[in-house]
Amino acid sequence: MIVVGVRCDSGIELPDVWRRIAGMHVSRLSPSETIDAMDLCVYLFSKSRQGLSQAVTEMSSNHKVKFCVLDQSQDPDIAVLLVKAGCHGYAMHDAIEKIETIAEKLIQGSYWVPRTVMERVVEEITVDRDAIVGSLCQDLSPREHEVALWIGRGLSNKRIAREMGVTERTVKAHLSNIFQKTPVSDRLELALLMKGELPERVRVNLQ
Repeated sequence: MIVVGVRCDSGIELPDVWRRIAGMHVSRLSPSETIDAMDLCVYLFSKSRQGLSQAVTEMSSNHKVKFCVLDQSQDPDIAVLLVKAGCHGYAMHDAIEKIETIAEKLIQGSYWVPRTVMERVVEEITVDRDAIVGSLCQDLSPREHEVALWIGRGLSNKRIAREMGVTERTVKAHLSNIFQKTPVSDRLELALLMKGELPERVRVNLQ
C-alpha cells in the first residue's frame, strides 16, 4: 500500500478518482500536517503556486519521502528548482489520471520529469560541482594540482612519480601540502574530490 499525502493550493480540489485507486491510500494534508508517514507527497499547484515555498523546504529537508508536483502552468525554471531541491516528479495537471503509474515509478526510484528539465538539472549540477572543486583547489601549486589529478585517476605514488619525473618522496610532500591546503584529509577523500564527488565530511564542513 502506497501512502500518499496531497497538498493542494487554494481552489484546487483533491481528485476523487485518486481515493478509489487500489493499492494507494490518498489523503489531503493541511499546511500544518507533517509528511513523515508518507511514501509520496504530491503538490497540486495553482497558477500562483502558493505552496511552492513549503514544497521546496520539505523537499530539501526530507530524503525519505518521494515528491511530485502537478503544475497548472509549465515553467522549466520552476521545474529545475524543484528537482534540484529533491522533487522526483514534475508534470502538468493533465497527468492527474496517470498518478498511479507516476507513484509506482517514483517509489521504485525513477523520475517522472521532462527530458529537457533533467538535462538542465544535470548541466547545472555539473557546473556547480566543478566550481566547488575549483574553489577548494585554488590554492594548490601547478605540481600539487597535477598530483591531485593523478590521485583522482587512481594512480599509486610510485606511478605518479614516474609520470611526473620526480621521486616518491616528492609526491608524498605534494600530498602533505594538498591535505593542508584543502578540506580533504586522506587519499580517498582527495580521489573523490577530484572526481567531483564531495566526501560527506567535506559537504558537512561546507554547510
